[in-house]
Amino acid sequence: MSTLSLSRAQLIAFILQDTDGSEVTGLAGTFSVAISKDGGAFAAGSGVKAEIGSGWYSYDLTAAETDTPGPLAIKITGAGADQQNLLYQVSGSVWESPAGTNILTTEEAAAVLRCAEDDNNMLMLLPQIDAYIEHATGRNWAADTTVRQEAKSAARMLLVRWHEDPGGMAAGSSLGFGLTATLVQLEALALTLETAGVPDEALALAASIPESSATEIAVTITPVLVFNHEMDEDAEDAVSLEDADGNVVAATAALDVTGRILTITPGEDLEVEASYTLIIDAAPDIYGQTLSTEIGFSTA
Repeated sequence: MSTLSLSRAQLIAFILQDTDGSEVTGLAGTFSVAISKDGGAFAAGSGVKAEIGSGWYSYDLTAAETDTPGPLAIKITGAGADQQNLLYQVSGSVWESPAGTNILTTEEAAAVLRCAEDDNNMLMLLPQIDAYIEHATGRNWAADTTVRQEAKSAARMLLVRWHEDPGGMAAGSSLGFGLTATLVQLEALALTLETAGVPDEALALAASIPESSATEIAVTITPVLVFNHEMDEDAEDAVSLEDADGNVVAATAALDVTGRILTITPGEDLEVEASYTLIIDAAPDIYGQTLSTEIGFSTA
């Protein structure tokens, strides 16, 4: 029994014959595919069907069709052809990338390795590369709002090295002069940023009142935004309140003495049973980072 990888799109090929054993040609993509996952009921396949030629055909199994470990039974029928029954074994595991960003995006990493963006080996390496660089330089570069190119360069070098030689991940293994020099420069940059007081975590909302998608909010609400960084005073002009039609609601915004808490005070009570959106448009912190997001809510 052939084996298929779990939750991966895969191409299968087969021959369709008539009752006399002769190849059936000319069906193009008109044949039918039914799939049973791990003994479940058969369901129509949703992948791409094609004719290869001389009685040979192909079918692209989707990742959703191989998402269940165990036997995968496939029935293929077509005009003038005997039913073709195929049986595969689906096995393996799926790597789920941790929440948050990495120094390298999946697009950037895939371009370096010339592989698919969902390549399991690549996805497993990205957070390990981030952790290694953070340990070597003393800064979490992946948490910066805009990841520096110096960090990306080091990550690319490690990605190629570890992808080609996983044994190179072992402690004490030689990094090579180029990568060592890059990490030393990155460490010096980390010290410079630390001295300047620039945080390594991205600018974000720590909390909001109301929370996003909240309902039955009092019409007398005074929205409050709590940031994880001290904000520049221009942040007061970067926040607005709009109704469901996109009209700006008259309101004033003011930062507290810490610069982290922004209070929005509407000029009058909000409408009953109405929808509103708090819009944060490139609100800057004191480090030059900006944040753009929206918080929708509705009143009681």
